[in-house]
Amino acid sequence: MGKKNKTDPESTGSKGKKGKPSFEFLNVRFDKIERDTVIRHIVLLIAASLLTKLVLVFVTTFIFQSFIDLFDIGFYFDHAKLLLQGQLPYVNYSFDYPVLVFVPITIAFVPALLLQNAMVFVYSFQILMVLADIVTILCIYFIALRLWDEKRAFFAGLIYATAFSTAYFVLTKYDAFPTAFLMAAILFTVYGMNIKGYLSATLGFFAKIFPAIAFPFMILYNAKDTSIKEEIVSVLKIVVPISIVLFLPILLIRPDVINTYLFATGSSVGIYANTATNTICFWLQDIGHIGIPGSTVSLFMYILMGLFLLLLVFVAYIDTKKNPVTLLKILLCAIFCLVFFTKFHSPQYIVWFTPFLCLLVVDSPYKIILFYLTQVFAYIEFPLMFGRYYTNLEYASTVGSSDWYLTLFFFTAEYVALLVLIFLTVRPDTGIMKRIRTLNIGK
Repeated sequence: MGKKNKTDPESTGSKGKKGKPSFEFLNVRFDKIERDTVIRHIVLLIAASLLTKLVLVFVTTFIFQSFIDLFDIGFYFDHAKLLLQGQLPYVNYSFDYPVLVFVPITIAFVPALLLQNAMVFVYSFQILMVLADIVTILCIYFIALRLWDEKRAFFAGLIYATAFSTAYFVLTKYDAFPTAFLMAAILFTVYGMNIKGYLSATLGFFAKIFPAIAFPFMILYNAKDTSIKEEIVSVLKIVVPISIVLFLPILLIRPDVINTYLFATGSSVGIYANTATNTICFWLQDIGHIGIPGSTVSLFMYILMGLFLLLLVFVAYIDTKKNPVTLLKILLCAIFCLVFFTKFHSPQYIVWFTPFLCLLVVDSPYKIILFYLTQVFAYIEFPLMFGRYYTNLEYASTVGSSDWYLTLFFFTAEYVALLVLIFLTVRPDTGIMKRIRTLNIGK
C-alpha cells in the first residue's frame, strides 16, 4: 500500500487528526485537516471581513469626517433606470463597461424598484459586492489550503479580510465582482480544473477587462500536462460560444461597442494626477528641470509595460516546474503592470491584485507589515486626500507650494512602497534565473 498524500483524493483516508471527518474540496481530500476546522476558519474569515467593513465605514465618516464614495453606484443606478425607459446599453447609447456588469446592477435594481427607494439600490448593490468579496476570500483560503496548510490558508484569508483600503472599494465600486471571477479561475486552475478556470476567466473578462490578462499564463501553466496548442483550443471552446452569446449580437447592431472590450489606453484623457507616470513627470520637469514632455514619459511607460509583460510570458514559458506559487507571482506582476504603467488610474485598481499579495506575503511578518503600510497609503490617497490635495487630472495646489510638495512626496512614497512590496514578494526563483542566464549566453 502506497504512502498517502494529503492532496490525493484516491489515496487518503476519511478521518482527520483527531478521528473526526477529514475535509474534501473539489475532489481533493485533505487527510490531515478536519472539516470542522475548515468551517470554523470560514466563519471567522467572513466575520472578520464584515467587521472590517463596518469599522471602516465608522472610522471614515465619524473619525476622519470623510466620505463613502457613492458616485459610481449612482452611475449604475442611472443606467438601471434607463432600462425601464426601453434604452438598451451599447444599442441605444454607449456604455463604458462590459455587459456582465448589468448582472449585479439588475439584481440590485429589483428591490429598489419594488420599494421605490434609491438607497435600497445602494445597499443592495453593496451587499452583492460584499458577497463577491466573500467569494474572493474563500478562493484565497482554498488556494492556500491546496498549496500549503490550514494555518497559512487562514492567515492569508485573514490578511485579505482585514485589508481595509480594499474593503473601501468593495463597498463603493463593482471591482469585487470581476475579481471574484478571476480568483475563481485561479482556484480551479490550481485544483486541476482547467475548463472551469477558463470559464471563470472568460466571465471575468465580460465583467471587467482585466481578468483576461490571466489567459496566457493559465495556458502555459496548464500545458504542463497537455500542450500549448491543446490549451488554446480549450480556451477557444469556452471563449467563442460565450462571445457569440454576450458580444456578437451587440457588435452586429453597433460595431463601435468593440471599444468597450479593448483595454483602455487613456488616449481620451490626460495623465491622471495619482499615476506613477505623473509622479515621474513632476520629478523630471519641476524638480529636475528636465524638459521631457509628459506624452514622451507616458509612451516610455507603455513601452516598459509591454516589455515587462513579454518578459513575464517568457518566464512562464521557460518555467518547467510549473509551480502554482510561480503562477501566482507572475499574475501579481502582470496585473500590477497594468496598474503601474498606465497614464490613467483609479484607486480601486488595488482590488485587482490584493488577493495575490495576501497569498504571497503570509510567509513573512515583514511583508505583512509592508502590505498593511501600502493599505494605509491607498486609504489616505482615497478618500482622505482626494479633492483637497488632488483631483483626477491635477494637484489641487500650485507647483512649488508646501501642499504640492506634500502631495508629490506622498505619491512617490506610495509607489516606492508598492514596488518594494512587489519585489520582496516575487523575488525570482533561482532555478528560473539560472535558465535565463543559460539562454542569454547561448548555451
